[in-house]
Amino acid sequence: MISFSFLDKPHSKIIFVGYFIILLGCINLLQIQANENISIYSIKQFVWLIISLPITFFILRLRLRTLKNISTFFYIFSIVLLILVLFIGKEVSGAKSWINILGFTFQPTELIKISYVFLIAKIYSELGSYSGSLIIKYFIGFSLFLIPFILILFQPDFGSAFMLFVVSMSVILSFSFNKKYLLGLILLASLISIPIWNNYLEPYQKQRIINFIYPENDPKGFGYNVIQSKVSIGSGKILGKGLGESSQAKLGFLPENHTDFAFSVWAEQTGFLGSLIILILYGFIIIFPLTFLKDINDLFLKVILYGLCSYFFFHFIINILMTMGLFPVIGIPMILFSYGGSSLICASFGFSVLALILKDYRDYNRLGV
Repeated sequence: MISFSFLDKPHSKIIFVGYFIILLGCINLLQIQANENISIYSIKQFVWLIISLPITFFILRLRLRTLKNISTFFYIFSIVLLILVLFIGKEVSGAKSWINILGFTFQPTELIKISYVFLIAKIYSELGSYSGSLIIKYFIGFSLFLIPFILILFQPDFGSAFMLFVVSMSVILSFSFNKKYLLGLILLASLISIPIWNNYLEPYQKQRIINFIYPENDPKGFGYNVIQSKVSIGSGKILGKGLGESSQAKLGFLPENHTDFAFSVWAEQTGFLGSLIILILYGFIIIFPLTFLKDINDLFLKVILYGLCSYFFFHFIINILMTMGLFPVIGIPMILFSYGGSSLICASFGFSVLALILKDYRDYNRLGV
């Protein structure tokens, strides 16, 4: 009889749920192409799952002090990759976002979202007598955010830039909140959005936003993806059509069915009940670690834990809203679940760090840095 006693430990639960989501993603991709018994995307995703296992094994054996020690290098390394990708990067879907490292193509924008959280956590925890100054916290937070944000816009990859924005702002505002400053930020964001719209968004990106408001405006063009996604989700009904029976994917009606709209395929195959399972799993990996915030004394660990939970939350919720036509289609896959090696490796690194914090935070509270 199989024993699940290892799930008694909080960190084991995070690891189990994280890899279970990845495995469901592989199953979801198994038969999404009409001319293949097993989709190549499913095979590749499973290979990335295997590759991520030793990363998790390694992370769980680190000391929490090590996370703090590598934070600055981690951020600088990510920035260097973002600069390199502008010169030697590979262009995919109109954006030069990929770089070849040791024979593997990697997307540095995935790494910077996490490395930013690490560095801001370290700096906030070391401000000392300046820790009460919101101006200093905002200045540091925005300065460290703007550098990678601008580099990503140059690619241009608006979806990744937006995700970096929401994750960064979530961390900055949560650990240096002030109503007046928040109002100022909203006004600043409104002013910045005008030159971004005029100078940095590609025509197809603008059209996506316009068609978000009224997708039926161009049902055979830019509004097509959202309409087909809604058809996929709705046709699954309560129990779904069954695994491998996604007609929208197999017949080619649903574009990007392995990335942006992987959840739509899952909803068609497994219905409302299957979708509810995914919602519960993501809810656990996002909410469960946050319940430990009150027990963690060190600010560095608090910021990392909160930042990584925000990282998973925004990737999940924005993708869900995209597939349902409640948010513009900006190329955000469902993290852990959609196909993508860079995303999977970085996300598995993320939930492994969450597990490490839950595993060792008591000793860290006792011993300090």
